[in-house]
Amino acid sequence: MTCSRLSRFHVTRLLSFVALILLCSSCSGFWVSESSIETVVISPSTALLRKGDSVDLSATSTTYGGSTADVTSTATWSITPSTSTIVSVTSAGVVTASGKGTVVVDAASGGVTGTANVLVATSTLPSTINVGYTASSTTVAPSATFNVTATGLVDGVSTTLTTYVTWSSSDTGAATVDTNGNVTVLSTATAGATFTISATATTASSTIAGTSTTFTVS
Repeated sequence: MTCSRLSRFHVTRLLSFVALILLCSSCSGFWVSESSIETVVISPSTALLRKGDSVDLSATSTTYGGSTADVTSTATWSITPSTSTIVSVTSAGVVTASGKGTVVVDAASGGVTGTANVLVATSTLPSTINVGYTASSTTVAPSATFNVTATGLVDGVSTTLTTYVTWSSSDTGAATVDTNGNVTVLSTATAGATFTISATATTASSTIAGTSTTFTVS
């Protein structure tokens, strides 16, 4: 290869590289600032209300750099579906129930949206939350996955509340549970380790305790 051809070869590769960088830099999310918001979390993330009840929600943002901020007063609050009349929400995150049913409350900040699931009863909420599970027994193996479910009496009718309660694991080093009740036993969980899965529900004035189940890693 002659010097001129070699020079043209390198120039061509350099131009191609620059074009690729310019193209990628225009792609959403290619360059992420540490100050950009990564997540928005609403607290509480679930609520059980009766018609006429109100509950104050708060919103917290976390940036890619790990900084957190209270964005309750600056977030854009809305409900999904937007045509729902089950609840209303103010710009300060105050939710007021006006009709029976379920709805999602949204808080958006910096292009990122957090959600909270809200269930509204006409008059009666459950006095306790019953927790069930799909595992064949309470003895589980490392890497096992299963589901937990929540039910309770809403207006006197047994109702599935799995996505309207807050789930927790007593030992996240053994197993985790997500907001939908999906339990994952860690592959590193040691034989004999135990963990308890619990559910609680937030109302306008109190917290409803749920039953809990303890599992043992085999």
